[in-house]
Amino acid sequence: MKKIFVLIFLLNFNFSFGQKYQVENVVVYAWEDVIHANPDTIYGISFSKLKLAKLPDELKLFRRLKVLDVSKNKLAELPDFIDEFHFLEHLNLEKNKLINFPVRVCKDTSLRFLRLGKNLFETLPNSIELLTNLEYLDLYDTPVLSFPETLVKLTGLKEIDLTGIRFSASFQESWTKKLPNTHFVFDSPCDCFD
Repeated sequence: MKKIFVLIFLLNFNFSFGQKYQVENVVVYAWEDVIHANPDTIYGISFSKLKLAKLPDELKLFRRLKVLDVSKNKLAELPDFIDEFHFLEHLNLEKNKLINFPVRVCKDTSLRFLRLGKNLFETLPNSIELLTNLEYLDLYDTPVLSFPETLVKLTGLKEIDLTGIRFSASFQESWTKKLPNTHFVFDSPCDCFD
């Protein structure tokens, strides 16, 4: 009985720290460990915390990536080749300097988990509807003002994290109705007008 309790506790512990939206069975390597590796054998790469303003051109050789973590850098934009990763399921762009939503990622239709928290852009593109496999969208603490109506086409979307952004109660209610199968993580509504 103790083993079952410990297992349930550990599962809940992992889920509470965002582990539920991960690609399973993919080893994520640091960039310096794979620079000279065969690109066809690498499925996960992390550039996290490298203070990069630009991703290296050599990254485009790793076309079989399923996981790409470029969080905690200084990226204002993504390279043009980002839309050539046709197997990419998890893209982490948290804590960068993106002033525009990276529209090119909308061509990566295999994306399931897109993390864009703590960036600078204020709008989502209409083309977000192309991310038909998207399950999780993280926009926490990014000053998004509104959503395009095309967002309702993402019927497989399980969760959108909008913590750190204040929306009116009517905005929250409206989007909760438009996407009834999606869990919205909102902060308390503001007393602002729509």
